[in-house]
Amino acid sequence: MRASPNPHSPLPAPSVAAPRWAVWLATGLGVGYLPVMPGTYGSALGVLLYFALAALARTTEHPAWVLGAGTVAIVAVSFWVVAIALRGFREHDPQVIVLDEVAGQMVALFPLPLEAPATISYWMSVAAGFLFFRALDAIKPFPIWKLERLAGFWGVMADDVAAGLVAAALLAVTLRFGLGF
Repeated sequence: MRASPNPHSPLPAPSVAAPRWAVWLATGLGVGYLPVMPGTYGSALGVLLYFALAALARTTEHPAWVLGAGTVAIVAVSFWVVAIALRGFREHDPQVIVLDEVAGQMVALFPLPLEAPATISYWMSVAAGFLFFRALDAIKPFPIWKLERLAGFWGVMADDVAAGLVAAALLAVTLRFGLGF
């Protein structure tokens, strides 16, 4: 007797519809397959990617521009990769695809100051940005929840990028007015 396919799994490999590299990237290098809360693992991966990009940006003459351009590039590439990877899944928005959380989390952390992460207040700000994004991604207030209904990769990515933008605004206000940090 043959077991029924897991709806979260990509189509049987090799799939012309979804190359393995695209599925591997869209699942956050495989972290999307970890049990329980794959979106949180994707967000944590986004924090790590933000730190790597910020460290690289700090070595340049125009760190804010490098960080901004790098974040925009990662978001744009994420749209493209998710579009390709979705061809190999049977669901509209598979939980194992976490590249949308990676991109949204990077957007959420953009307001952080470009300093080395050495102080308690910096780490509290990182935690606030992480929690703002995770809460908005889970709750999906209006109009974020409407974006999730867009067709295909637009629906997968747009709600998380929007949640990242709102979380970034909340983090910027928190940092500007020093609400406890």
